Amino acid sequence: MEIIGIGTDIVKVKRMKKFLERETLGAMAFNPQEMDYACKHKDPLPYLAARFAVKESIIKILEDVTIMEAKNIIVLEKGRVTLEGQAKVVMELKGIKEFKVSISHEKEYALAFVIGVGQ
Repeated sequence: MEIIGIGTDIVKVKRMKKFLERETLGAMAFNPQEMDYACKHKDPLPYLAARFAVKESIIKILEDVTIMEAKNIIVLEKGRVTLEGQAKVVMELKGIKEFKVSISHEKEYALAFVIGVGQ
């Protein structure tokens, strides 16, 4: 297993609430599957903030992908990640086979640490 890149990000949960209040930004960043998963919880904001932190971490690893591709980085339960669109193309070009994801969140902050690995 070869480490191709490492990314980390921290998100303030209150910032996510403001982010989601702008409808276009929330729709741009989150896939319906991610919204459904987060909304199953009493307070979905920490779960969305954690997923956003994963997206930012992956964008840092891919380098050639911007936040405009965030919706194409889909973070499912237990940190499973799938990529679509340009994000997937860049992932394949870099030789990344999978992302190892660690997520942590609490009342005020969500944190993600991601490793992009090849063969």
